Amino acid sequence: MDSAEPPYPHVVETPHAHAEIERPMHAIVAVKSLRSAKSRLADELDSDARADLVLAMLHDTLSTVAAVSAIDSVTVVTPDPTVAALAYSAGVTVYADPAPDAARTNGATLRTEETLNAALSAAAADIRAKRGVVDLVVLQADLPAMQPSELSEAVVAARSGGRSVVVDHHGTGTSALFACGESSLDPLFGPESARGHTNSGARRLTGQWPGLRTDVDTHADLDTVRALGVGPATLASLTRLKAAPSNSR
Repeated sequence: MDSAEPPYPHVVETPHAHAEIERPMHAIVAVKSLRSAKSRLADELDSDARADLVLAMLHDTLSTVAAVSAIDSVTVVTPDPTVAALAYSAGVTVYADPAPDAARTNGATLRTEETLNAALSAAAADIRAKRGVVDLVVLQADLPAMQPSELSEAVVAARSGGRSVVVDHHGTGTSALFACGESSLDPLFGPESARGHTNSGARRLTGQWPGLRTDVDTHADLDTVRALGVGPATLASLTRLKAAPSNSR
């Protein structure tokens, strides 16, 4: 996957021999600082173990995205140099997100979800300023059970137009947010983001995609992705965690 130059549009031949231009699609994946990652797993996993798991899940998520031919390029949005190094090693672009505690408006520190949404909007604007009108998809970074076929089907469904969302397996969060054509991304991640996105006009995509819908925040989520089958990096991380002593804090 070449992150240095914008891809050329694909020309698709129709049965009537008309040429239609399919816009490139660019994926955006946001990862916050590893020191604050996966706090809901802190009762059993220390900060190093959580960081290891986050990096492994990101690795598998990026590998799956790279296997989807409809997605031409990827940007990882992060304030964390270790995450950035992994992204660069995967051959994707990095958009430097300021650390949440450094992001302020009129002297007031913004909430984590506000800084995330601001960073995603800025990254989307930067991508379109450099590449022109491209379709966009924001994906969670912790989708270790996602299959390329699931994401490919979601891309096809999203390209029927406008903004659309893949709601997570809990029914409250957003696993993927699409903005196709001239549509603004308008990210509203945070508590009840599925409702926020649909109330703001995004349509729900209805495919059966269990891996795409299961991001990992809790131990129950980990159990779910284990049952679905995770990518090799996440499997290796979970094996290391199982072999390590339990967090006794």
